[in-house]
Amino acid sequence: MTGSAYLARSGVAFRAVINDLKRDPDSAARDLGVPVRLIDEVIAGRRPLPADVLARAVETWPVNERDFFPVHDDAPTGARIVRASDSVASARVLRRGGRDYYEYRDTAMSRVSMFRPEWIRMLQPVADNDPDNPEVEWNNGHFLYQFTYFVGSVNYYYEWRGKRHCVPMNTGDSVSGLPYAPHTFAARGGDPALILALTYGGRLLGDAQHELSALGPEPAQRYALDVSSSGLAFAALLRAHLDNACCPQEELLRRTGMAADRLAVLLGGAGKAEPGELSALAAALRVNVRDLLPIVPTEVDGVHIVRRADAPVWPYPDSAAPAYRIRGLAGTQVCPNSRALEIEVLGGPGAWLSTGLHTYVYNLGPAEVGLDWDAGAGGVRDRLAADDSAYLKPFTRHRFSVSSSDSPGRLLVLRIGGKVSGDAQLEASAIGAGSLRRLVTDAGQWYDPAGRNAAGNLTGVGGS
Repeated sequence: MTGSAYLARSGVAFRAVINDLKRDPDSAARDLGVPVRLIDEVIAGRRPLPADVLARAVETWPVNERDFFPVHDDAPTGARIVRASDSVASARVLRRGGRDYYEYRDTAMSRVSMFRPEWIRMLQPVADNDPDNPEVEWNNGHFLYQFTYFVGSVNYYYEWRGKRHCVPMNTGDSVSGLPYAPHTFAARGGDPALILALTYGGRLLGDAQHELSALGPEPAQRYALDVSSSGLAFAALLRAHLDNACCPQEELLRRTGMAADRLAVLLGGAGKAEPGELSALAAALRVNVRDLLPIVPTEVDGVHIVRRADAPVWPYPDSAAPAYRIRGLAGTQVCPNSRALEIEVLGGPGAWLSTGLHTYVYNLGPAEVGLDWDAGAGGVRDRLAADDSAYLKPFTRHRFSVSSSDSPGRLLVLRIGGKVSGDAQLEASAIGAGSLRRLVTDAGQWYDPAGRNAAGNLTGVGGS
């Protein structure tokens, strides 16, 4: 993104802050002790906000530094490609237990998305499948979700609630794991072994994480509901809505007409609400039905493992003229907008694809794959050689192709939701397309100083 474009977006962000605080440029300038000309130039995108003025703003107003800085756009055409040679150039060997343990290489990332995908080669061989093998070095678990695709003979080790497991994995197998579960990998039998460890952030990353940090560890942990069963999860969520609305059970019974003993069963986590009960409870609490439906993880011991042979396969766009063969890989319902796929490219040019999710692509090889995408003013054509990777922005229309159907391409694709997915997308839908466009482009003041009467006409300017 050009400097001028970033400054323009910074101006929009600054205007949004002072609009929310109900300041015009004059009053904002007085608060910050600067000439109003400086405020006007910042809003117009002609200059960055000076560091000393930023410090004064954070000291004076109930805002944070990050409120003034938009996300950098390093994929202005809609896509960003990282060549295999660039990945090799990023290689570094990390040691564990005094030994070389992993070789890491970066693959395609973007400042716009929450991907942190790595190519990792196992340097430590093992001769057995013992989860307590002393040659295996474990990590402590990490905050990001991890989808892992296996290449070669890899032992996958994971720990859940104090119990360690070892699962022998082979090429094309995949696993999705929950955050903070300790895990590790090793080369089985000394054979070549590597993984594509595609870590990514969920909905707690970013703003939610910063808010929890400010609240502290004790209040933070109280946000976690008991999801050990669907009944207990529903009961905990219902109690939370009752607390939020200051609504005692007696009042809820009056609003819903439910029997007291039936509500007691639901609040005790021993029953399942029927559709009619969900509608009545939602109406009584002025929430949506989906707000009463908790997410109960379907992982077993914190992981979801899919063997290549067991993965579902289907043609796309149809069986009559398939452009791609899609294979569904491991995933998690905790992040329902994450989708891991292996795409076999059967010919070219293939069918166009588009999604509101952020998309990561890795060419598993050996065939080179063509990549076309729309870039606003026109199309872009490029190619992904084996071990090249790419990032595609949401709603970037794209397609893949190979030069010969005798040599189909094989792509690993991971799609993840960004900040505008799930509940945020539903809120965006309620606000409407026009308001969303205004949200990201509007550097204007929230009112017109010249005035506007009930008919929508400017007042005091001699015209209608």
